[in-house]
Amino acid sequence: MQIEINPLENVVIDGKVVELGMKKNQVISILGKGELSNRHYYYGNELAIDYDKNDSVEFIEFLGGMEGTLHPVIYGIPAFECNADELCEVLKVHNNGEIVDIEDGFSYGFVQISVGIYRTATPESIKRDIEEMKRDGVYDQEYVDEESMKANHWATIGIGKANYYKHLL
Repeated sequence: MQIEINPLENVVIDGKVVELGMKKNQVISILGKGELSNRHYYYGNELAIDYDKNDSVEFIEFLGGMEGTLHPVIYGIPAFECNADELCEVLKVHNNGEIVDIEDGFSYGFVQISVGIYRTATPESIKRDIEEMKRDGVYDQEYVDEESMKANHWATIGIGKANYYKHLL
């Protein structure tokens, strides 16, 4: 499946285009009803679409990370497969402006391009975990390896309408 993320515009999934600002009934005609809650979920809950009060798409998020079946590409970079720092640098260049970092490297909101990324661990959190495990005498290499993989790759990536992250500044 080919997936392309175009910040401030749309997501293209195997030729199916879901535009930011598109009406909910249009999305349903393209992707189907999806699993409903406050968000519409598709592709085994790996894609989530949020609507504003006017039933227009305001946020599109990929939730599967490296383990998922959806592998979006943004600015020519595979969002989940590339190194977390590499993607962050590419997004910084394209953003060319303010970045929201209120979670100590676990997530970033790129204000100018309305892109958000999230991961469940950071290299710094892994270092703290290792120190704690060694101090407590319960070091677990398998845990460290698994968490290190999570720290070096993004778990989610989403795009929002213009100014989506502005309120976090």
